[in-house]
Amino acid sequence: MSKPMSVQSVSRALNLKALLPLACIATMHSTFAQDARPLIQISGADERLEENIRALLSVNSERCTTELRRLNRLLPQVALNVERAGQALGYYRLDQHNQFTKSEQCWELDIQVIPGEAVQFGEINIDIAPDPTRPLAQNDPFATLLTSLPDLSGTQLDHGEYESLKSSLSAIAVENGYFAARFTRSELQVDVDENRANINIEFDPGERFRFGAIRITPIEALSQRFITRFLPFAAGEPYSTDMLIELRESLNNSQYFDEVAVTPQLNASTAVSASGVREVPINIDLSMRPRRSWSTGIGVTTDIGPRVTLAHEDRYLNRSGHRLNSDIALSPLDQRGNLTYNIPLSEPSTESLSFSTGYVGQDNDTYMADTFKLGVSYRSSVDPWLLGEDWLQNIFVNYQKEKSEINDVEEQSDLTITGINWTKTIADDPIYPTQGWRLFTQVSGASSALFSDLSFVQLYGSAKYITSVGTGRLLLRSEVATSIVGGVEELPVSIRYFTGGDQSVRGYKYGTLGAKNDADEVIGGKHLLTASIEYDFPVRPSWRGAVFYDAGNSFADYTRLSLNSGVGFGIRWQSPIGPIRADIAHALEDGGFRLHITMGPDL
Repeated sequence: MSKPMSVQSVSRALNLKALLPLACIATMHSTFAQDARPLIQISGADERLEENIRALLSVNSERCTTELRRLNRLLPQVALNVERAGQALGYYRLDQHNQFTKSEQCWELDIQVIPGEAVQFGEINIDIAPDPTRPLAQNDPFATLLTSLPDLSGTQLDHGEYESLKSSLSAIAVENGYFAARFTRSELQVDVDENRANINIEFDPGERFRFGAIRITPIEALSQRFITRFLPFAAGEPYSTDMLIELRESLNNSQYFDEVAVTPQLNASTAVSASGVREVPINIDLSMRPRRSWSTGIGVTTDIGPRVTLAHEDRYLNRSGHRLNSDIALSPLDQRGNLTYNIPLSEPSTESLSFSTGYVGQDNDTYMADTFKLGVSYRSSVDPWLLGEDWLQNIFVNYQKEKSEINDVEEQSDLTITGINWTKTIADDPIYPTQGWRLFTQVSGASSALFSDLSFVQLYGSAKYITSVGTGRLLLRSEVATSIVGGVEELPVSIRYFTGGDQSVRGYKYGTLGAKNDADEVIGGKHLLTASIEYDFPVRPSWRGAVFYDAGNSFADYTRLSLNSGVGFGIRWQSPIGPIRADIAHALEDGGFRLHITMGPDL
């Protein structure tokens, strides 16, 4: 049985009930006060000017409880802030009217501006070498900067452009070893009456420092002579930060080293060579990766099914950096084994000689083929004057012995194929690029006069392009190829063209599209044409959706060109090792659906 409440207890309870609404009101008022913010309204200004005014205003820190008298005392400072914000963008005739008001929640500031006509840039005078006896060479870094500068004359004055110009000159000086560079004159002359602003800059680079002694950490595994081949510069050459970056990237990409540190000794740059030139010593500190590496992998694609791989690498067989690589990949439809001996040459980052041997076994719905190969190849960079920067070239000679069966017809061939290819890849990210492209082109052939059963020439090219569109990416790819030979049947199966599959026309099984014989059996083609357009878009973190359209085929001659096409959608998982893709594709000609699973980089 409950105990009856006393008169005192009832009174206390009533008092608490009466206080509850007051407490709620106080809490609501406190919360509302916390959410209240000053309101600054700016009228008469364009987007850039308004943004600049808001960035320079210093009254934002005033509390909502600040009295109007104190706020009004801040009006001169507000006017000064608005004036500076306008002048920074060329508005030197700006009129303004500013007023503070108080509301129940907070204060408000109303800024009304009439910018007037903006001052324009006039003459841009930049003198890099005041000494007429020292004109700029055509390849001088300052000359390169001046030719790339935008023409500011006649554009609206922006003090930021002027400061950016000075910063660019200072940055170029530091990056190229002009450590004593200085401005002997730097002024922005504003003539409000003429509405013009002239830039006058005299910049004295001073002496250009040079690379001094190059010290490389002694390493037992590789000789100093071999490591120095990576150097893109020599002691005594003009100093350049770009050269140091290039050296560091070459050493990192060589796969020999676990850690790379390239350090200019700027505190020792007062050293003077025998010729009286100031030098910057360079320290190169390296630590080696383990000599041998074993790796295994398990994967799956719908083209060849589940696959098991085993690879071994000996990164440095000797102190000259020779390598030995071997790998095996086994799947129900494709079996491969390769052994490669690689010899770095005078420019080891881009130039090498390789000897290889290997086996390829293929067994799909269209054909069976066993191919043994033995070859030599020479890889190097391409002279920029030929194709531009960053192209790689590969010249090869491969002897291959092939035994195949297609449509119950068995064939054997011996070929010595000689060829050359060029490739270039540009990407803003190696795993998941949002901007980039890749081009590959190859010319190859054989002659019956040179250890081959037939003569032919093949031309092949492929291209991939990726760009951002909206929140997603547009991915384009294409292949085109042609063979100069009598008939398709003359070509060994391994060098005929087949389409269909994960990397070709989705919706069709791997290798099932191609030219057909009189019995309507696929025999492969002399020529090839494929194209694809795809758009992927984010659906949640690390996951993307995609829609695509593919078209293509291989054919025996140009008069019988018939393209097959497929459409579909898919999902992509951005895994730590690269994208993994799953697509559902519909073959428009056959009416079927097919699942495609792939993995690997987009370029």
